Amino acid sequence: MNNPLQNTNRNKARFYYGWFIVFGYLLSGIAGSGAILWGFQVFVNPMAEDLGWSKSTIFSITVFRTVIMGVLLIFLSRLMDQKKWPPIVMSISSVIFALSIMALGSVNEYWQYFLFSVVFGSIGLAGAGGQLYQALVPKWFVKYRGKAIAFGSAGTALGAFIYPTLANILIDSYGWRFAWVIVGIITLILLLPISLLIRRSPEDLGLLPDGDLLEISSKAQKAPSSASSKVQEISFTPKEALKQRSTWFIVLATMLVTPTMVGLTSNWAIHFQSIGFTRTEAATIVSTYGASSLAARVAWGIFLDKYPIRTLAIVHAALTAGSIGFLLLVESFGLIAILYGVTQGLILGGYLAIGPLIWANFFGRNYLGAIRGTFAPFQTIMAATAPWAIAAAGEAFGTYRYIFMILLAFWILSMLCMYLARPLKRINNGIKS
Repeated sequence: MNNPLQNTNRNKARFYYGWFIVFGYLLSGIAGSGAILWGFQVFVNPMAEDLGWSKSTIFSITVFRTVIMGVLLIFLSRLMDQKKWPPIVMSISSVIFALSIMALGSVNEYWQYFLFSVVFGSIGLAGAGGQLYQALVPKWFVKYRGKAIAFGSAGTALGAFIYPTLANILIDSYGWRFAWVIVGIITLILLLPISLLIRRSPEDLGLLPDGDLLEISSKAQKAPSSASSKVQEISFTPKEALKQRSTWFIVLATMLVTPTMVGLTSNWAIHFQSIGFTRTEAATIVSTYGASSLAARVAWGIFLDKYPIRTLAIVHAALTAGSIGFLLLVESFGLIAILYGVTQGLILGGYLAIGPLIWANFFGRNYLGAIRGTFAPFQTIMAATAPWAIAAAGEAFGTYRYIFMILLAFWILSMLCMYLARPLKRINNGIKS
């Protein structure tokens, strides 16, 4: 007698549409992180010198932009659970985001900078910058979820590898104003076409997660075990998640690592220049991190599908704490600095895959958009203040070393929180953590 699941295996899609979603995630990471994180920090000094502003003034918009983004994501993330909205939201946001970047080249007054970066920039970045893909990609994959997220998250590594050097070349060749225009055009090319192809879930196209077709043979339909059992996954609603102790340990863990992921990375080039690196040398270290981080996604993708996400998050937090300690040893451009860039990329780059997978693997895929939207404000608090606070502290103290020590301690606390976050299990109609 034939195994009914064998019929489903033969019905594998020749090309799985889910990889379009992953590719969109990749491109959004390149364009989003490249423009407002990796490339942005190379623009800071030229803009500050030309406009007569302090670095903390230039970074101040990150507070407002991130707060508005956090509010928008509460609603936009929930739209990712509805069939028609993903391509609409992402295509409109892509255009707004690209235009807001181009407009930065015309800034002369702070209100203009605020309008383009905060008002329009936050609207565009919330819908097109990659956050929403973290709610979509896990819907398309279960068995290969780790690899899919790792590959998609590699966009931020490519952004780190490409944009610091690209921004440096454009600024030297055309000045910072026209450089922003070029970056905006690149952003539009990367984001708009793929956003039109985005779909909510495989079921909308007659597919199952990981590429199985929804249609199965009549024998399989009569069998006590159907093909869909291969991809069944327990999902929790936001209401259920709110009641669980493990949820709040996860929220605290993600809040503690956010200052590093958003604040440290956005101040790297400035820190290196403050200890004597040239702008080109600082961009080289950041690009080295990007190349190393890109290579690391392959390794982390393999691990993520083989080992529990909680275990990997604990190990990763310990390794990241050590890598920040390594940063304290970097005092001049040379071999140690290059090794730091490689090490930090191999370790820190893994969190861009681990972070989204924590939410998907703990809470399932059915309500993931709503889950991410419900808890986004907590992470937004840290993301909004970290870049400005680190830049202001660096200017005030004349060094970033004290900030690095605090960030190291945050990772140790995050490791403890993930240890305390027990996996959720359904027992009858209840939940046990």
